Amino acid sequence: MPTTTNYGWTTPADTDLVKDGAAAIRTLGSSIDTTLKTQIDAQIPDALLTTKGDIIAASAASTPARLAVGTDTFVLTADSTQSTGVKWAAASAGGANWSLLNAGGTALTGATTVTVSGISGKDKIMVLVSAASSVTAASSISLRLNTDTGANYATVGMSISMPSTYSEDQIARYSDLANTLIPLGRMATSYADNGTSAYVLLSGCNASGLKIYNSVGMNNRPSGANPGGFTLGGYYNSASTISSVSVFSSTGNFDAGTIYVYTSA
Repeated sequence: MPTTTNYGWTTPADTDLVKDGAAAIRTLGSSIDTTLKTQIDAQIPDALLTTKGDIIAASAASTPARLAVGTDTFVLTADSTQSTGVKWAAASAGGANWSLLNAGGTALTGATTVTVSGISGKDKIMVLVSAASSVTAASSISLRLNTDTGANYATVGMSISMPSTYSEDQIARYSDLANTLIPLGRMATSYADNGTSAYVLLSGCNASGLKIYNSVGMNNRPSGANPGGFTLGGYYNSASTISSVSVFSSTGNFDAGTIYVYTSA
């Protein structure tokens, strides 16, 4: 016996001798009835949705459920504690949410390297160095990450020096793709009141690989020759996430200054 194309209902062939037309019609009608009921039962009833904005979610496998429309401006958020696994909730605030990691700042005294640790799970780090100075003249003040002294810092940009007389070398290109630190400033030969202040912003700190940064730093010049500063950008290349930042004096212990470390997820 032939069948229909889509549902396979049995129908008489053109050459069949139909002895009981009524029975054949009933057989075909029963097939149609069964198929339609199965399809209709599988449909989600219109009555499930009662309010403009309602949506359909699943409370279990093959179990549709109504999720009532949410408050204006709310967004759909996954939540496994809800019966449907989702809910309407206020959108999270955009932008970075910064907080000071080392309350009050950390004093730069008594060592050539001062480290602020305890950084965890933060994508962005901002370091502010205020009036950092060494007991030794002509010290260079720099920044290191994870106390790493390897050649993992790419630093490019501009260096500025202030000799006692004008020189064409006062402003120069700076480029070192295998540096061991991020330069912040250079003290003059006379170090009294000769602090370095600097700003460093890092991103990608909570992932392996490159961490991008930009920085600006400068020394004060009360007297003496060749204090300097830098305007730089670059990256720190490490498989480790950032857990600490350190301010480093190339010569002599720090005798003044403060480092502030701000973080944001």
